[in-house]
Amino acid sequence: MQRPVNQMSHVEILKAQLPSLDWISDDKEIEKLSKDYYWFSPLLKSELDSKRADAVVRPRTREELATVVSECAKTRTPITMRGAGTGNYGQAIPLQGGVVIDMTAMNRIVSIERGTATVEAGCKLLVLEQAANDAGFEQRTYPSTFRLATIGGLFGGGFGGVGSINFGPIYAPANVLSLKVMTVSEAPEIVELQGDECLALAHAYGTNGIIVELTIALAPKQHWNESYASFPSFDAAVGFGAALAASPGIVKKQCGIFAAGFTKYMLLLRKLIAADQPYAISLIADSSEAAYRALVAAHGGTVNHWASAEEAASRGRYAHEFCWNHTTMHVLRLDPSFTYLQCLLSDPVKQAKALYDEMNPRVMLHFEFIRNAEGAVACGGLPVMRFESKAQIEKDIATFESHGAFVMNPHVYEVEEGNSRQIDPKQVAAKRRFDPLGLLNPGKLRGWAQRS
Repeated sequence: MQRPVNQMSHVEILKAQLPSLDWISDDKEIEKLSKDYYWFSPLLKSELDSKRADAVVRPRTREELATVVSECAKTRTPITMRGAGTGNYGQAIPLQGGVVIDMTAMNRIVSIERGTATVEAGCKLLVLEQAANDAGFEQRTYPSTFRLATIGGLFGGGFGGVGSINFGPIYAPANVLSLKVMTVSEAPEIVELQGDECLALAHAYGTNGIIVELTIALAPKQHWNESYASFPSFDAAVGFGAALAASPGIVKKQCGIFAAGFTKYMLLLRKLIAADQPYAISLIADSSEAAYRALVAAHGGTVNHWASAEEAASRGRYAHEFCWNHTTMHVLRLDPSFTYLQCLLSDPVKQAKALYDEMNPRVMLHFEFIRNAEGAVACGGLPVMRFESKAQIEKDIATFESHGAFVMNPHVYEVEEGNSRQIDPKQVAAKRRFDPLGLLNPGKLRGWAQRS
């Protein structure tokens, strides 16, 4: 049913009532800010290509944010929160139009002291890392997209990354110490959450509360070295990764293991890795160089490259930008017919061998060694394969699960599919508390739609 002539939409009313806010007016920019990296999945690309916001606004202060949230509540206008849009599940794509609130202008570093940082949600991780380094600290974990990604986006839609081999995912206990959350109501309020209370908003895609500010724990700053090592077999590479992750005396920050098939897609690494051999990318502290080299040799490997991470940074390229889901992106840039899965292995050596024996070379296996939220050595998998069909994706998921892998399906946009694949009552309760009108990112939290 068409709107009568001269009758304004809710969004048009919002913009007219709040002319001083930074509204994005360019159609191409609105389209861009309505999307994330959903195109990693051909299934999501088909399903979400047509979705976009009716308007995008970029609040600069908490007061401006409260003003637009209040008006959205009064007019029952859907709200989708956005950081840098580096997520891969369509987390930041509005399913029902409405307003996208871009948080990147709310990026203030409030304080860095006593091993903690308090920052606004829109602060970029690279900016935060530089400020933490200046104070003698570093972030415990950050994704390969750290140049663009925001701290609020990492907690609300991400997992972890570099550093997770020590500290687990960003939502492991004691990594995030407190949150300030804005309620979605006609009179928005700020509520402070402490400790485990924060976890209900972790990886919830901004469906159940607006994260305004976070206090996170930091780690002491280390001097890191980037190293690439090649191995005679995938089993040897995985065995090395597991041994490195489990070695308490070797100070490390990263270890990714890659099947030989990846080497032809890593054009910028050709001088640093052996062609057509499995390889590992690691970050190792100065004091652990000898022990690291001995461990590589013990698993039949060869260290192809060792260099200061600071020197690499000065050249504009970090080793971890070839790890985590950046690996997938490098492949997709050369061959967009590929896609990927995400999984978690609790018994990495045994499970990785079984998966490799069954799926290589059709599926190129890639694992990142981490500590899980309980502290045990595990690894996150980001296997890459050519897209054939939804049925083939489902078949591959079943194969991973048959070997005990826990799969987080990146080809669906519901929160539950990217987490435990079960409805989390705490997430639903948080939405009831902070978004009782159900305006935040509607259509993404299955538990809210199915609540009694």
